[in-house]
Amino acid sequence: MIDETRTERDLAPEERIRVRCRAMGIPSWQVDRAGLVIQEPDEHGLVGLFLRSQPMTDLVAAAVGAWNEQEEPVPAEIFPGCWVAPMVITRRRRRSGYVVGILVGQVGLHGSDFERICLATPADPSAARNAISKHACWTSESVNAIGASLRMMQADLASSSEQERTISGFTTHLTEAYETVELLYELGRSMSTLRQPSQFGVMTIERLHRITDFGWIAASFPSDGTEHPLATTPVIWCGGRLCDDEAVIEAARKYLAQNLPSCAPVIAGYVDGLPPAAGPQVVLQPITRKGRPVGLLMAGAKGGDDPQVSSYDTRLLESASGYLSAFLENAALYAEQNATFIGTLRAMTAAIDAKDRYTCGHSERVALLARQLAIASGFDEARADRVHIAGLVHDVGKIGVPESVLTKAGRLTDDEFGLIKLHPEIGQNILKDIPLFQDVLPGVMYHHERWDGKGYPHRLAGEAIPLIARFIGIADTFDAMSSTRAYRPALPREHTLAEIRKCAGAQFDPELAERFLTLDLSEYDQMLAMHTPQAPIEEPRLAA
Repeated sequence: MIDETRTERDLAPEERIRVRCRAMGIPSWQVDRAGLVIQEPDEHGLVGLFLRSQPMTDLVAAAVGAWNEQEEPVPAEIFPGCWVAPMVITRRRRRSGYVVGILVGQVGLHGSDFERICLATPADPSAARNAISKHACWTSESVNAIGASLRMMQADLASSSEQERTISGFTTHLTEAYETVELLYELGRSMSTLRQPSQFGVMTIERLHRITDFGWIAASFPSDGTEHPLATTPVIWCGGRLCDDEAVIEAARKYLAQNLPSCAPVIAGYVDGLPPAAGPQVVLQPITRKGRPVGLLMAGAKGGDDPQVSSYDTRLLESASGYLSAFLENAALYAEQNATFIGTLRAMTAAIDAKDRYTCGHSERVALLARQLAIASGFDEARADRVHIAGLVHDVGKIGVPESVLTKAGRLTDDEFGLIKLHPEIGQNILKDIPLFQDVLPGVMYHHERWDGKGYPHRLAGEAIPLIARFIGIADTFDAMSSTRAYRPALPREHTLAEIRKCAGAQFDPELAERFLTLDLSEYDQMLAMHTPQAPIEEPRLAA
């Protein structure tokens, strides 16, 4: 039975032929080369009983046997006044069967063959004759004409179907090419996110899962972290039927351990450690760094129209693996360079802090607090990192202040305090010609300005003070009160927080001051304990 809810474009070529025959009032069968019926005529009632009877089926099978010997099959008279017209069905350019149209004339309704066939059914011959008579309009001349027309129609439909398959295949290839290009473009554009390598990995897997028919895709990095910056995230995976992270990690670890160093792309029917839902085909694509496998891109449980893994699938995973490999290399280089840069800054600030043993670790602690306050104020990780750097170098100008002034235990004179007040401008002059520090210079220059305009060096007030300097100003003052100095012991936590609240709107940005009071100070306290000197407190002097 033909599904009438589908459009003709949705039908197979043989179904299209039968739809056309039905529209012309011609009942039809679909049979294979042996004459076995695949689809019977759709007609109901007495007509259907007659056409689907065993004698009629045998007569059609006999005609098929003759047509198999003919290069161009033509209509055959199966009994006087009744003809069958063949329309050839081909599969891969070979004849696989026929759609057979039945053509009855008035002569055929009154012969002995018609009576014999009716006797093989529950139908009364007279009643069957009356039911079929409206279809009995064919003669030998018209049968030959309609036979030729049906063959032409079949050839046109076959050609049309072939063209549609070609177009469909082209569309599929074009779609695959577009999706591949789009994926690679997206990966290439996102490779600049070197600060957050795990984010790039997750995005890669999610994009792959979205544009493929795989039930699950995973990228596993089971090593100890020495080879790549993604090792701290053992597995990054997306979707589908696989829901056991540990199984993925363990299976990838075993596979890499057993196949190093010659790990190669493979389509496996079974991977030790993966649950049965991962199959039946699992693609294993190594992710390399410096030519050595450090991770594994895995995909399985493919669905869709073609559940077999195709060359398109393997090429796409290979391309994604290449981008992941390149990204790992870039991210590792960035991490190394950033570590060197931050290490240099810490060494420089440690040298400055070391001029006064009571300010040991001051710059690192200010950098930590300023970064936390920036994140609490809505900064993303990248912008907060710049605030952190500004905190590290905010006191670099003290290198130009005499050590005798920095470490003086007694009260500072006005001239000595004037030297202290020069350190923001000295710091800016030291850093101003270094391109990497251009965005942090305002934090260095203005971290001693006050909200009420009574600070230094330029007596800026309110929002005229750069935000980065306002972060550092609060952090700097809090750490100065919280740490032991030559002129006084560290103040209690309750006192320091009360001072921050008291000075909101005078010394500090009031909104930032309130936000600062909500910070988690546990990491700060650990740093402070590590840096606190074990030394007697000397006589007090005026604080800078």
